[in-house]
Amino acid sequence: MTSTARRPRYLLWLVFPAMVILNLLIYRDPIADIIGIAVRDSDRSYIIVVPFLAVYLAWLRRSRIRNITLKPSILGPGIILLGWIGFLIGGTEDIVVLWHLGAVFGIVGILVTFFGGRSLRAFGPAFFILLAVVPVPGRVRQFAAQPLQRLATDVTATILDVVGVPAIQNGNLIEINGVVVAVGEACDGMRLLVPLMLVIYAFVFSLPLRSSMRTFMILASVPVALTCNVLRLVPTALAFGYMPGFAEVTHDIGGWLMIPIAILALLGLLRLIEWIDIPVSRWRLATG
Repeated sequence: MTSTARRPRYLLWLVFPAMVILNLLIYRDPIADIIGIAVRDSDRSYIIVVPFLAVYLAWLRRSRIRNITLKPSILGPGIILLGWIGFLIGGTEDIVVLWHLGAVFGIVGILVTFFGGRSLRAFGPAFFILLAVVPVPGRVRQFAAQPLQRLATDVTATILDVVGVPAIQNGNLIEINGVVVAVGEACDGMRLLVPLMLVIYAFVFSLPLRSSMRTFMILASVPVALTCNVLRLVPTALAFGYMPGFAEVTHDIGGWLMIPIAILALLGLLRLIEWIDIPVSRWRLATG
């Protein structure tokens, strides 16, 4: 009787890897396209680390596995079907984001099918971050690029003027010492924004923070990223105007330093919130 009861469970464990392999075969084209974009486009290379962040967030919640049993759920096939529909529509209508999302929904749907809807709640942060493997659509990037470039140019020109550096702004161009510096797409802050939000997302879900504080920190990463981008542009613009031989080096070093500086700024913000005695963690020590 025991062997008969266990037989379906063994069958499920055999079917599970088969379903994963089948999913990879079905969605091999969008998966290959996502990998290709991550390898070719330096602005989207952050995609490579997303699966590792998902595994890290799942590993932190490994103790919850004991509360999850191998219990098939009808919710899983619904997610798989939704992904399949998106995959078909995206492929026929040339909506690349839906085409990519189909692969992600397929993987998540298989996991939910075999481990039940409770797994979504227990490992929600790990599942949700997988959406970041879908590259930001070009139209969205273009829509955000122009106002971000103009904002970065305006603030940079204002700071230069405040510190007494003669600068003439014309659109997204800044003239310093007779040299025209263009604030292009590489300097609009988008390159910093998405990776920083991913790092902060993984950070806040690594700690027992309140849900409101997690949301605040993720949202705060946007203005922090834009501020750090401006701090990078000011010395870069000065280097182009007065030390052109060091301009490219200054630009590259600034790019490498921005994410660590932004993370330190957000950590400092978190410490400040704690210092003014606003509840940050889910638990607080009782004091007499």
